[in-house]
Amino acid sequence: MIAKTEKTARLTARRHLLKLGSGAATLAATAPLFRPAIARAARRYSIAIVPKALDILVFTYGRYGAEQRAKELGDVDIIWSGPTNEDANKQAQILDDLISRHVDAIAVTAAAPQPLIAPINRAVDQGIIVTAWDSDVPGSKRLLYYGVNNYKVGQTLGELIVKAIGHSGLVVLESGGPGDTDQNTRLKAATDVFKQYPGIKTIGPFFNYDDLLKAQDMTDNLLLAHPDAAALLMTAGTPLFGKMSGMPQLIKNAGKVKVFATDCAPTQMPFVKMGYVEALVGQDYWGWGYQSVSIIHNLLTNKNCKYPEFVPQAMPVITAANVDTWIDRWNKATSVEGAAQVFKEAPIGCM
Repeated sequence: MIAKTEKTARLTARRHLLKLGSGAATLAATAPLFRPAIARAARRYSIAIVPKALDILVFTYGRYGAEQRAKELGDVDIIWSGPTNEDANKQAQILDDLISRHVDAIAVTAAAPQPLIAPINRAVDQGIIVTAWDSDVPGSKRLLYYGVNNYKVGQTLGELIVKAIGHSGLVVLESGGPGDTDQNTRLKAATDVFKQYPGIKTIGPFFNYDDLLKAQDMTDNLLLAHPDAAALLMTAGTPLFGKMSGMPQLIKNAGKVKVFATDCAPTQMPFVKMGYVEALVGQDYWGWGYQSVSIIHNLLTNKNCKYPEFVPQAMPVITAANVDTWIDRWNKATSVEGAAQVFKEAPIGCM
């Protein structure tokens, strides 16, 4: 009965159209009474991830994380773009290029904040979501910073050094670039700890600009120049991203000057395993990419989504007690798929 009624309605409609003229008659003859909706391409989002430099090992795992999250979401295109070597002015040029390409969002870690403030502000003014990760850009219009609590990183390093050397001794400070907000914060936190102990003195910081060869040469030279130092503190683990053979003096030192560093990259683990480095205070490299993309995607697709200005991540501490576990993890994390299995974590939702 229902089918017969629908057929009668269609015939009546067509007869009505025939009375309206030949154009309508043609339409009646060739088109269905109810036209289907026009198919439209699904919305895709372009998210640019800008590291300090393409030649810094740990950022590889951030890229892995970004690619994995994009694969899970299905509607994200990742643009991975940064200078070959650490250079904030080149980062600023890259940001301007991304603005001209009308990307939907940018997540950046700053080699130095000042050159990036203006392009970040331009991007935000044009409706592009901008977040910072690893190294913040204070004073800019970036929406939030995702990373470790860098003050806590430096504070933990300082406390580990005090525990290792006691309440007196010389601590040599080695850092990346003078404009690195993350490393400067770690330096301040560590020296704030040392100020509680009048017997602890510091010298530096000496800057290696996160250049591997320069960093390894500097580390060896600092150990040669200060053989009576109690400890060497590296606010970035760059000297440990290369081969042990690049630092013969560190190997010769073998714990005489106790070495502490940030980061937890695979190349660093043998230094801890063999006793050349006392402890590492790490960061969630995977999360730099995975969670940055998660956060940005939430902001792009949910107008009610909110986040605090600082979104913290985990801060692992690696010593001789747990280094074997970390070595096993890194042996498995040699690809996007491997890293996803080892460092799998739940996406950060709206807060």
